Amino acid sequence: MKKKSTSESAFFKLRLLLGVLLCFAGITIVLLAQPRTPSGQSGNSQPIVQAQFRGVLPVVKFDISPPLRDMKPLPAKGCTLRENEDREIMPPLAAPLGPVVPDPVVQRVLGKIGIPAPIISFDGNSNLCGCSPPDPNGAVGPNHVVTMSNLHFQIFNKTGQSLFGPAANNTLWSGFGGDCQTDNAGDPVVLYDQLADRWILTQFTSSGPTYFECVAVSQTNDPTGSFFRYAISTGNNFPDYPKGGVWPDAYYFSTREFLNGSQFVGAGAYALDRAQALAGNPNPTIVGFLAPPNPLYVVGDGLLPGDLDGQTLPPNGSPNFFVGSQDNNGGYGAPSGGSFIMIPSPQGTRLSC
Repeated sequence: MKKKSTSESAFFKLRLLLGVLLCFAGITIVLLAQPRTPSGQSGNSQPIVQAQFRGVLPVVKFDISPPLRDMKPLPAKGCTLRENEDREIMPPLAAPLGPVVPDPVVQRVLGKIGIPAPIISFDGNSNLCGCSPPDPNGAVGPNHVVTMSNLHFQIFNKTGQSLFGPAANNTLWSGFGGDCQTDNAGDPVVLYDQLADRWILTQFTSSGPTYFECVAVSQTNDPTGSFFRYAISTGNNFPDYPKGGVWPDAYYFSTREFLNGSQFVGAGAYALDRAQALAGNPNPTIVGFLAPPNPLYVVGDGLLPGDLDGQTLPPNGSPNFFVGSQDNNGGYGAPSGGSFIMIPSPQGTRLSC
């Protein structure tokens, strides 16, 4: 958000063999709706949106950063970005199209409080720019805690000692050049890849007319060390409100896309080949899809990619899923309350070598 003042089985399975050229044509994915009945049971799934395959996206620039600990923390200059909150909240319809019914899965009774006291508690980085909203997020590894917000990030050890920062998010792209270095635009994402013991930090650019998702993957398990840095072009679509997820085959990202930074054109879904990114491949495979806002209620609030946490891995070869929700009592005109998932569709998919 911009602020006020102030490759086939696993989402187009990305485990592509190096050196093999895949020719992509007619790739499709669909959104399946799972409406909720008043009894709380899921209704029949039905495809309601077919996403468009945007192709293999270019990495415009790649490098390996100096150790972050050796970089000078940059101060953020405050939220001088153009207003975008009104674009992220679609104009409500006059009335919902479907019947308004109580949500049957809302918790009615408070459960027992069984959570143990925290081992340690400390404050993360503050909203130093006074941005609204601050968009805070963070990730925890075995030895570090990394927190990001608009427009700063900070790295701590597990006792709360600050190891780096607070610093402007674009500090991470110092010396990289281009908009990733100069445009501290916000909406950062931080992920911890527990399978590889590595860190992924991202931010977008908002200057246009070409927009970028700036992705940094740590070389080691030390987030104060060096990073593989990528500038990934999303063309003329501003990749607003990005969300990320770790999966065994890829790093997945969702966005809410605005053509030329103004016209909402749908929900974006992206996958970055995980093995290639971890190895520092300068041109990793990245594929993108766009689910158009037709009907708007399916993608108006965006989608979330699955994120691997905990010790239980997904089944071998399982695709990742993008999930969202719809509300017939909301402002988009949904005919029913429910959820939907984005999955790969084998129909219309042709791969040839």
